[in-house]
Amino acid sequence: MGRTVCNPWQDAKRKTEYLQAMYASISPDAFYDDILGHIEDDPDFCLCAVHSEARKGSRMRRYDDAEEMLQDAGARRDAYVYPAAYYHSYALEDLLQSTACLYIDLDHVDAKQLRELCEEDFFGHCPTYLVNSGNGVHLVYVLTEPVQTYNWAKKLLERIHRALLTVFRQHHFDADLKTGISHAYRIVGSLTKLGQVCRAYWVGGCMTIEALARSVGVTWARPQKPVYPVAKSVRASSVPHAKRSFYAYLVEKVAERTQEGHRYTSLFALVCVGHKCGMTLEAISEDVLHLADVLGLSQREARHALEACDAEKAKTVCAATLESWLGWSFDRKTKRNGRTREEHLAKVAENRTEANRKRVWACLKKAPMATISELARKLSITRKTAAKYFHEWIDKLMERVQKQMAAVKDELTEAVATPSDEALAAPESFIAYIPAPRGERRSVRFGQAWENNAGAGKTEGKDGKGEATEMMMEMVLCGNSS
Repeated sequence: MGRTVCNPWQDAKRKTEYLQAMYASISPDAFYDDILGHIEDDPDFCLCAVHSEARKGSRMRRYDDAEEMLQDAGARRDAYVYPAAYYHSYALEDLLQSTACLYIDLDHVDAKQLRELCEEDFFGHCPTYLVNSGNGVHLVYVLTEPVQTYNWAKKLLERIHRALLTVFRQHHFDADLKTGISHAYRIVGSLTKLGQVCRAYWVGGCMTIEALARSVGVTWARPQKPVYPVAKSVRASSVPHAKRSFYAYLVEKVAERTQEGHRYTSLFALVCVGHKCGMTLEAISEDVLHLADVLGLSQREARHALEACDAEKAKTVCAATLESWLGWSFDRKTKRNGRTREEHLAKVAENRTEANRKRVWACLKKAPMATISELARKLSITRKTAAKYFHEWIDKLMERVQKQMAAVKDELTEAVATPSDEALAAPESFIAYIPAPRGERRSVRFGQAWENNAGAGKTEGKDGKGEATEMMMEMVLCGNSS
């Protein structure tokens, strides 16, 4: 005979009736004020919620307060919230900043199992609230103080969460092992998958994180780093690592220049500089708390910045790290004579080039026959550098030689070829006798033309002898006329 399957609507109705008879119902506003109030008080964080059935790209929602979130999720069946604070309001476990509760998700809990769970007093692990999420229930353990989720704290919270899941699984409850300390849970006041309202019920009181950890056999304490024996004693230096005027400068500039996103880290940087400058803890605390008010930061975070800074490690923090925490750069006094960094580097390169050129040329003046390799060895420079200035030296030398040769040539020309007045007078034949194109010559004076080919022996109508005679007569006449 098969097992009788209960109607989900009837089972959900029985669960609601049983819970209303056993526990007091809590309004969604009061519920989220208890577990998310520390997030709403801080203006730097938002509530991270998810609408799983919304179109892609608009599923993640961020709200400034729980009231706005409840109004948006009141009629939805796909509304979930991350009950923790995240850096930059981005729901990732690596960015988890703090949490004030731990959720245990029990799936497929019917009315009979719910009655068993409550009658057994949750097997010694009574929660603060029980949320009827529809198909299952959520057990919410609210802490008296929010826990800052440092790396070591995350590991301990994961151990506590895993141990609580294991307890309920040992009693045959379907505890969801896929959930962790960073997970989204159905919003109280929204609708379940069956269309019923998700309600929360008050079961027990809040508890400290130490008591919750102790109930599952976990010791809540920050692990100590191992101390290794020191082979050689090192005397602690009492000399401060920075000037106190720098600390005063930083106090003034933090109030003026700190931007959104760097307020907490700026205070942390100020604490580090205070330890580097040898300031007392009372003076640093007074300045940090005052700057927290100026920057609009909570006193809780200011005190946390004071406690988180290690005095010994602070002395080793470099300027680049401090500037990354502050979000701005220090005002440094440079020795560049008003030049920019690019101009200063160009000037340095120019000076270095001139110095190398002078060294190579001075060496070549002493040893003109030196090779590039000998120059590189003698001056302790690379062959490339030596070759560069060696060729410059050769080019300069060649230019000087050419100028000297041109000067000597001009002097010789003036001394040997000094023209007279008679030589300057040009003969008339020089003007009258103009060379004709190749193959013929024409006498402008006599208006005659003859062939000038090398193989021509005579012209038309004349023999070679007559032609030669005529040419001689013409040359003589030209000479007489001059």
